[in-house]
Amino acid sequence: LAEAVVVEVEGGDADILAGLGSAGATYLESTLTGGERVGISPWSQTLLAVVERMRPLRLAGAEDVVQLIGGLGAHSAQARANRLLGDLAQLLGASATFVAAPGLVANRTVRDSLLGEPAMQAISREWDALTMCLVGIGSLPPSEFLRASGNAVGEEDQAALVTAGAVGDVCHRFFDAAGAPVSTALDERVIGISADALRAVP
Repeated sequence: LAEAVVVEVEGGDADILAGLGSAGATYLESTLTGGERVGISPWSQTLLAVVERMRPLRLAGAEDVVQLIGGLGAHSAQARANRLLGDLAQLLGASATFVAAPGLVANRTVRDSLLGEPAMQAISREWDALTMCLVGIGSLPPSEFLRASGNAVGEEDQAALVTAGAVGDVCHRFFDAAGAPVSTALDERVIGISADALRAVP
């Protein structure tokens, strides 16, 4: 961990979210100076709070903004996920790339079929070229926003993850209390950036 911004907030969840959003927006506005290829997690309430508080940059802050995991889901939640990506791209003067698939599918066969499509292969190449990622850190059980999207991990899979030692996730890539990856059959159902590709982003 090279840098941390600590936000002091009093109040309930809404106050915490507002404080994190303001601090995150200020940080990004001063950090993004152009040329970045930014990946973003679509199912994060915190990142949505950040983007809602950002101001348009006078100069382009990035070249591309790319979803890191499938953004299709229940209509109301999907609209928020798409707004998160679209608004950030507009604020940064960047192009937006959406992942037109769910974040979590029924089985490996469906995942492999989707990832084999030319459009998804092009997005995979964009994931490999990212210079920055903006992600939320998920918990077990999943947030209300993620549950509403239809992309949340079901109770049976949650139980398997707990048994395997998982405590949280980034883009449905789960980790234990020491930060080590936790591998389960769920990995074979995710339409999103791999854990290795995520770790490779500068």
